[in-house]
Amino acid sequence: MLPSERHAIILEEVSRQPAVSIRSLTERLGVSRETVRKDIEQLAQENKLNQVRGGATSVRTHEPPMADRTQTNREGKERIGAYVASTIPDGASVIIDNGSTTLAAAHALAAARRDLVIYTNDLTIASILEPAAATVTLLGGRLDFSENATMGLDTLDHLSRYNAEYALIGVGGISARALFTYFSLEGANLRNMMIERSQRPFLLADSSKFNVVGQVAMKPLSMDVTLVVDSELPKGISETLRNQPVKVVRA
Repeated sequence: MLPSERHAIILEEVSRQPAVSIRSLTERLGVSRETVRKDIEQLAQENKLNQVRGGATSVRTHEPPMADRTQTNREGKERIGAYVASTIPDGASVIIDNGSTTLAAAHALAAARRDLVIYTNDLTIASILEPAAATVTLLGGRLDFSENATMGLDTLDHLSRYNAEYALIGVGGISARALFTYFSLEGANLRNMMIERSQRPFLLADSSKFNVVGQVAMKPLSMDVTLVVDSELPKGISETLRNQPVKVVRA
């Protein structure tokens, strides 16, 4: 079987399921583990899939619908939200992006905190935090109805006028090869600016985001951030983060 034929089969398998193992691919292709490993490595270099320990996962071009994401690993996201609420004091200023994990954090903050100064692009989060906030600033821009959140250049321009003590930022995925990624350029740019406009940025990533690669890489980190997770990071990701300005907290 030619390498191009093997590559086509590997990509087909990755597209049909969240992850494929080297073992299953050797059985399907009838070649050695080393051959499959080299094929995966080449495809990863071409950004056609994500190489992980023992196999591969797809490079995602979009997120599942919000309704599905809010039901995925709810307990883990709630633990992350509870940690955030225990760390941010009453009266703090907070930037919050749109997403299912930041939504869980918003619920926790609403139950535990008062007099917050909130900046967010998410209409649902703005409404949830109203009882706990002194003020809520909804960032302007084009409304993405699927996310119930604003996006685009106008949102970036509005955000650039503010600074905050904290930022709560969800990531599309985190992997050893690509680190923090998202599913659109405008989404990645918004999260990059949220980091830059805050003194203490928190990246929130529950275990469903581990070894997920979105199609857009976030900018290299230029300041210290805290990564809040709900379970132990895979070894490859942990090793990569050792060279980054990232403090990992397990909620």
